[in-house]
Amino acid sequence: MKKIFYSVILGAILILPIKVFAIDGTVNLKCTPTSVFAGDAINCTISADVSDGSVSEFAATTKLSDNLEFVSASTVTGWTGTSNGGIFSLKTTKSQTDVFEIANFTVKMKNDSTDSGTVTLNTTKLGEVTNVSPATQNINLSTSTNVTDTSDGTNEEDVNADIKNPTTGSNIPFMLIGVGGISAIIVYEVASRKKKIYKI
Repeated sequence: MKKIFYSVILGAILILPIKVFAIDGTVNLKCTPTSVFAGDAINCTISADVSDGSVSEFAATTKLSDNLEFVSASTVTGWTGTSNGGIFSLKTTKSQTDVFEIANFTVKMKNDSTDSGTVTLNTTKLGEVTNVSPATQNINLSTSTNVTDTSDGTNEEDVNADIKNPTTGSNIPFMLIGVGGISAIIVYEVASRKKKIYKI
């Protein structure tokens, strides 16, 4: 009976430090832009937030929707390993803590895509952190165009093309000629009247 009791106590002592010093962490995925046209590239950054500890290993698999394709990947300074096809297996010689970046990768919206897509990162290793939730980023497929229709049936591009230089001030020379002519007539009339007065 005493052996069983001591075994339970010993087991509790061994388990307790693991729970007390458990490392909490999350993996984040940020992709930009989040709205693209078919054929456009999207750049994604993998980062982590680790508290109450540090990590030096990272492993994850990138899962893409059918209308997205993997292009390339690179690691952040300090991390080395493989990242082929969106499958990451990385290590760092300097343990990381708090908020830090791990790697970058690029995906592309396929040319024949007709719907929005999703990038999902499933983390299988983040140091001693357990149960890391998947990180997901939605990529919207834009269908808008650069030409906007107007109420008169023309498009904005055509309207802008038809805009000419403003004509404000173009009639000023004619106005000056008119004013000069009227002034000449007034001077002539005044002079004529003065001549008539002198004759009288």
